[in-house]
Amino acid sequence: MSVRFHEAFSLDSARRQFNFFEHFFGDSLRDLWAVTGVGSAAVVDAQDGGVIRLTTGATANNQYNLNWGDMRTLHINKKVTIETRLKAITTTTQYIFIELMYDQDNFVGFWVLEDGNWKVRSENGGIITDLDSGIDLDGNFHVFRIECFPVGEVHFYIDDVECGNSPITTNIPSDAADYLQPLIRITTRENVAKSMDIDYVVVRQER
Repeated sequence: MSVRFHEAFSLDSARRQFNFFEHFFGDSLRDLWAVTGVGSAAVVDAQDGGVIRLTTGATANNQYNLNWGDMRTLHINKKVTIETRLKAITTTTQYIFIELMYDQDNFVGFWVLEDGNWKVRSENGGIITDLDSGIDLDGNFHVFRIECFPVGEVHFYIDDVECGNSPITTNIPSDAADYLQPLIRITTRENVAKSMDIDYVVVRQER
């Protein structure tokens, strides 16, 4: 059974939790977000009430990233959840990553190569657990959710259904690398620009 993400708002829940919600709209990206790499980010108000469109450069291995600019405030040893709704505009010859990450050797997340299946992954100090979710990439909007639990489990959901090979219980970031930030990345694998639309990002953590 899927674990439901949302609960009714109350003053008590506000005291117990850190809650962050971004529904991209307006003329520009808010300052708390950082975009890096070769490419562009554009807020598109006409799409689904507002999306941020990430587009790579047009040379193989160009990548474009959306994160909190190394503002790592999420603790892997507390219950922390990230949820995002996004779609790939192009579905071939690319990488897409959705992560809670410290650095390239310490993270948990989804990733997909070209037009294959989404993978669920954890990496601690460069040691990797990398498993097939059983869900393939397509060009539609889907909701991706990652839930980290203090007992050393990370659960992965697509459209509120827990993925195959979830939860992961091995190679979860720890020690000095236990403070994380959201990262969403797209990388082209050919000399053609690749794009995706991100509708929202939600983060919740127990205090």
